[in-house]
Amino acid sequence: MKIFIVMPVFNEEKKVIDVLKELSKTKYPIIIIDDGSTDNSFNKIKNLKLKKTILLQHKINLGKGAALKTGCEYAFSHSADAVIMMDSDGQHKVSDLNNFVKKLETNKCDVIFGSRNLNLGAPIDRFLGNKIASVIVNIMFGIYVSDLICGFRAFTQKAYKKIKWKSLGYGVETEMVVRTKKARLIHCEVPVETVYYDNYKGVSILDAFQVLGSLFYWKLTI
Repeated sequence: MKIFIVMPVFNEEKKVIDVLKELSKTKYPIIIIDDGSTDNSFNKIKNLKLKKTILLQHKINLGKGAALKTGCEYAFSHSADAVIMMDSDGQHKVSDLNNFVKKLETNKCDVIFGSRNLNLGAPIDRFLGNKIASVIVNIMFGIYVSDLICGFRAFTQKAYKKIKWKSLGYGVETEMVVRTKKARLIHCEVPVETVYYDNYKGVSILDAFQVLGSLFYWKLTI
């Protein structure tokens, strides 16, 4: 099975190089999408000149969902059988990649969601927020995923063709879950290590309300 790693980057010059150096020790091609970074992320990655690494760039910031779509389109147009998505800030551990690869290679799951909630260590506010969101999505769409916003996930080419999300920003993870259910794809979860470097980074309260509003839109349109 030909598996690509897809990694969006936005202003991660402090951490992305260490992540890429560790990732480059694996056998998987890496697609990096610099999503209009205003720091030196793009140049630092470019100067690294790692093998099996493809660097793409959005000249302006389009959002995480757009960056992931750019990376996936590239991967599947270059004969990928599956992709594994990872964040570039070091909060996803390279050692957890095998959890996804093993599931993909069984050919039993179309979509694999990483879950920090299957391990201990998540801050209580994030844990409870995630659980509440998971219950709401389950009630509205009939699919339960224990860690809706974990960006560490994988899917096959077949699944990507059916999911084709429209969210440009942080709502992309939740939309993937909704579309997984609507497309009747087989999904499963794997545990990933909980790593939090910055309690204020990631999905904000405003982002959360926007995603909540999107749930009603998806209910009517997907």
